[in-house]
Amino acid sequence: IELVREVVAAREFKLEQGGKYLTTGVPVIVDGLAREVRSGIVWLLAAALLVMAATLALVFRTRLRLLPLALALAAAAMTFGVLSLTGWGLTMATIAVMPVLIGLAVDYAIQSHARFDEVLERERAGPEAAAPVAAAAGGPTIATAGVATAAGFLVLLLSPVPMVSQFGALLVVGIVIALVCAFTAGYAALGRFGGEPRRAEDLPPVLPRLRARTSRLAGTVTGSRPGRALGDFWERVRDRGAGRAERAVAYSVSRPRKVLLVGLAVAIVGWGLDTQSKVVSDVRELVPSDLKELRDVNVLQEETGVSGEIDVTVRADDITDPKVISWMSSFQESTLKAAGYKDGERCAQEKDPPELCPALSLPTLLRTVDAREQSQVRGLLDAVPPYFSQGVVTRDRKTANLAFGIRLQSLADQKKVVEKIKDRLNPPEGVTASVVGLPVLAAEANGALSSPLRRILTLLAALAVVFAVLMVARRVAGERDPGQAAREAGVPLVPIALATGWSGGVLFFLGLLPGPLEVELNPMSVTLGALVIAISTEFSVLLSARYRQEREKGAAPAVALELTYRSTGAAVLASGATAIAGFAVLIASDIRMLRDFGILTVVDLSVSLIGVMLVLPAALVWAEEHGPFRLRDLDPRPLLAALRNRPRPSMPRPPRLRRPSLRALRTRRRDV
Repeated sequence: IELVREVVAAREFKLEQGGKYLTTGVPVIVDGLAREVRSGIVWLLAAALLVMAATLALVFRTRLRLLPLALALAAAAMTFGVLSLTGWGLTMATIAVMPVLIGLAVDYAIQSHARFDEVLERERAGPEAAAPVAAAAGGPTIATAGVATAAGFLVLLLSPVPMVSQFGALLVVGIVIALVCAFTAGYAALGRFGGEPRRAEDLPPVLPRLRARTSRLAGTVTGSRPGRALGDFWERVRDRGAGRAERAVAYSVSRPRKVLLVGLAVAIVGWGLDTQSKVVSDVRELVPSDLKELRDVNVLQEETGVSGEIDVTVRADDITDPKVISWMSSFQESTLKAAGYKDGERCAQEKDPPELCPALSLPTLLRTVDAREQSQVRGLLDAVPPYFSQGVVTRDRKTANLAFGIRLQSLADQKKVVEKIKDRLNPPEGVTASVVGLPVLAAEANGALSSPLRRILTLLAALAVVFAVLMVARRVAGERDPGQAAREAGVPLVPIALATGWSGGVLFFLGLLPGPLEVELNPMSVTLGALVIAISTEFSVLLSARYRQEREKGAAPAVALELTYRSTGAAVLASGATAIAGFAVLIASDIRMLRDFGILTVVDLSVSLIGVMLVLPAALVWAEEHGPFRLRDLDPRPLLAALRNRPRPSMPRPPRLRRPSLRALRTRRRDV
């Protein structure tokens, strides 16, 4: 593109009468979109970092609370350094990797930090001694979760769209780098600067006046009437949220089968609705409307009626054979007629424009001679300069090209046009013909990407790969019973699989919103199912492993869940909230592809986090009641019979705990 622009800007190609060149087309639009993304990503990244830092400061109540974000930035920088060394440039896919990678890296660092704080409090040891103990205790679990997450992203390499496969490959590399950063630089920083701040008695604090003024200002703000009102409101919201979460988890533990069945029913509905979600593939709807490259291609289409080209490559032993040329001419005429084109009409007509228009082809070049005489055909081709004839026929006269002009349209409509051309192909014996070109590749890739069956198979493949990784991890950990290993590897996947159905249903209803509120799938966000599986795997595996550790120590199921959610659950909630906040910044982008990607990712991660936090306890308790997994458990008849014949038990409602009022809490705090 740059070479073409450089040539048309040269003085020797300057047009007379004030004419000008427009370098345009779909590749130019994609290049312009990438340029817009590169220019705007700096501000989006800065805003995302500020939002994530504020979120960490609120939800991660520990010293060095911004260390996870610093480690995530280091991992992202090294990942993009590897990207630069391999020769890849900044594309939509590589830019979309940034918030995902930062969110995962923050989670690894938060989990490592939480383990360090636990060891520091339990062992009463110094930071230098606590760091290796924490790494040995939590490192294998975090590494297992990271490897399982990377395995889920490996499924994206099977995508027919290069942008999606590049997205998955870069994320796998980034996850490895993020784990290395968390286990090396993370624990090194915690061992050196963790714990209580250490300062010599004769060493004054840093910036004492500024610290004193800041402390006085904070006291004034929190002591004012608006400050107290805001604090009371925050405490009320936090207490109500914590109370509802506790009741939800308690209900999930007391009625695990019911919770799982309801979740499965909702997921089945969501999977069905997800097959009806529409995938937007029209480039005009995915880029900013004021993009210069889009305006240029609209000018081209208004003047000529076309904006691109579909080619039919014809191969034969001798392309100048009159029979071959006769078939090419008749095929071209019949295809144009079927597409609505009539001789003598312009392709740029506003009313009912044809789907296809004639372009430079071998039959067009031979209109001035009698194509039935092979000598005249060869004479004309020999007389035409090679730089002109090479666009329609090769020098060995064995391959020719039939070109059709096509309008700018969605890839779904474009695929229909391509299929119509393929259906009309019926070359004579000894001749082969195929429909080729960039529009054909894009249309076929979009058809495969937006296929509901392919999306379902991608989800199943991701779940199978993650399950295989977790099975291997359990066998490496020393579990000899295959049934027990299958149960421990499969239970974390239960809320993950259900979350894919829930998110599919939510995304379907988002597509029904009116006007600018409508959110639809696009080639970038259509693979979010694999993203949900990969990221949810991180949360679910960590919580399941911690629950298993507490049970091995002798804690009852309810107590083990309470300890798990009080420690690892708090860290998971902090990392999940931070990742969601980072993705939410993409909603401010004026590029619809990025905006919709941000909205859909926020929705998917929220649903996944809720599913892991609420459904996982039911899955863990039900799995313990059920015992190890056996093949006969796949038989649905006992479950259906139990549901049909089992009377509904009358279980007493759990007593509702009364929480002290805010006034009583403040009075108690003041007395203390």
